[in-house]
Amino acid sequence: MSVDQIKDILERDLAVGQYFVTGDLTQEIFADDCRFADPTNDVSGLSRYLTALGLLFDPPYSSVQLDGIQVTGPSQIEADWVLGGYLKFPWTPKVTPFKGHTVYTLNPEGLIQSQVQTWSISPWTALAETFTPAKLPPPKA
Repeated sequence: MSVDQIKDILERDLAVGQYFVTGDLTQEIFADDCRFADPTNDVSGLSRYLTALGLLFDPPYSSVQLDGIQVTGPSQIEADWVLGGYLKFPWTPKVTPFKGHTVYTLNPEGLIQSQVQTWSISPWTALAETFTPAKLPPPKA
């Protein structure tokens, strides 16, 4: 698969599948030992990452807005997005929408070997929101 094809799949998985929120991603484009890093976590392994995603955001109350995605090198794709919503914890913490940037690096086989995120908020802000109770909004009509 070409880097452009991988970009197109990521674009769909982010914009439509909302995979940061749902975990609904195309597993075949990721190496099994892929590294997933953000300012608060660093996980190696696709199955561990999918488990972590499944524990975090409450999909009906959360979303990813893809602002752009592009191929930036022969083995690199970068995406800009906004993420926010509510976490699945009993105290339903609210994550105020924040901007993020993800760099995807492909291995020689053309699979994503690393996904590294930077955020517009500090790790401390993210952790503080995680422990701040909130109430869910009314269900979407």
